[in-house]
Amino acid sequence: MVLPLSACGTGSAVTDPPESELITVVWDEPDGAVTEWRGGADHFEDHPYRPKGLEIDVAYPLFEGAEAFAEELAARVDQEVRDFRGASRDPVSLDIDWEVTAAGNGVLGVRLTRTEEDYHGLRQGYETYWYDTATGHTAYATELLADDAALEELNGLVREAFAGEENVDMEGLHPVLRTYDSMGFNTDGDLVVEFDDGHLSPSVEGHVPSTEPGRMVAVIPSEEALPLLSDLGERAREASLAEEPVPAVDEPAARPQSPPPVPGVITTGDEGVDCAKAKCIALTFDDGPAETTPHLLDLLAEKEVTVSFFLNGDPALSRPSVLRRAYAEGHEIASHNDLHEHMPEYFSEEELVGQVAAVSAMVRRQTGHTVQLFRPPFGDSSPAVLKEIGRQDMAEILWSQDSEDWTGLSRDEIVDSVVEGAEPGAVVLLHDTLAPTLAATPEIIERLREEGYEFVTVSRIYDDLEPGKSYPPEGLGEPAQA
Repeated sequence: MVLPLSACGTGSAVTDPPESELITVVWDEPDGAVTEWRGGADHFEDHPYRPKGLEIDVAYPLFEGAEAFAEELAARVDQEVRDFRGASRDPVSLDIDWEVTAAGNGVLGVRLTRTEEDYHGLRQGYETYWYDTATGHTAYATELLADDAALEELNGLVREAFAGEENVDMEGLHPVLRTYDSMGFNTDGDLVVEFDDGHLSPSVEGHVPSTEPGRMVAVIPSEEALPLLSDLGERAREASLAEEPVPAVDEPAARPQSPPPVPGVITTGDEGVDCAKAKCIALTFDDGPAETTPHLLDLLAEKEVTVSFFLNGDPALSRPSVLRRAYAEGHEIASHNDLHEHMPEYFSEEELVGQVAAVSAMVRRQTGHTVQLFRPPFGDSSPAVLKEIGRQDMAEILWSQDSEDWTGLSRDEIVDSVVEGAEPGAVVLLHDTLAPTLAATPEIIERLREEGYEFVTVSRIYDDLEPGKSYPPEGLGEPAQA
């Protein structure tokens, strides 16, 4: 069953499906056993980027005996405020409100609703978090599922549910953390999966995806959902159906030292390759995602190669489905600054903060991935640029080999440039916006493989990357286009 909520031009929901088909709500306001924390912009002064005039009003619930849950909800809300500040164009306001979706059977469930307004209009987003009272572990929505295989299967069921929906971009529907960040159970025990306004909308050239038709909801019948659930998911389902909710809990005796892997968090690159022994090389692509990027992803999937993508702000905003696909397929996602300008010349030190913050926030809002690598456009850096990159916990990545595809080289010239200049440990500069580069990529891969090279991501080339440091340590040779 698919339940699109009709929406006006602002993207907010104006009609609701039957209550029995929505995620169960136990409380939606303070009520004795459940209190709340509420704050505004002045509670988030430690963020690197704080646009002026942005109104913030956020809240989350507090439960007796669940201090660990409160700490985690505070951290998640803090990240949402930080990322909205960084990712939005001319942000106006952010409101976060809450509902309790389960209380009992060793589980607490909370649904957060974000109402955001910026240059592109008004939209809503949704997240659910689940607390295991026995261990003190706060789980993402995907942890209701047994593992990545279960998330992959759920993704297939959702694809089937949305088949034929013209408002859904099936190319953007992938089993990643941030796509499946809001799940719960209805009063019949079915699994309800909801998607933010516009998260699944088709891309429109030069524009952010439309927020219409608003929130999209897929209801997976319990008989299909039950085999996919983790132990936590099974208990959360039972708690959602309980007639007598129990909000007060005991403090956990001991927290687990290493929580289980979170379904939907993708490991990039080939972990099985030891670059201390193998001939490793990293192909990197700048300036996307572009109209040509899906074709490149097809080529890379066929050749079973992972690469590193350095993204700019407007392309990341207008093609989020391509960004999610690249992440889902194991490629490394990194930042190439918001605007493609010479950073030392074009931006003041005050403006650098927002420029550096933008793409990382956009990526995290679409995938859940925290960007660790930053490449300044043209490789043009400075002490001030490097300091800001480090302050935002990223390392600067330049390149050791320039393909010079940006100079107008033909397909064959690009192939020769890369293959003849290849060395073990090389980081190769390419651009997925250029048709000759895409045409050259298959032969580059084939010829380098014939020479014994293994293709890895940048993070595999450089071990233990340090925020605020530049790689390669020796810097660039001749100045180049990036």
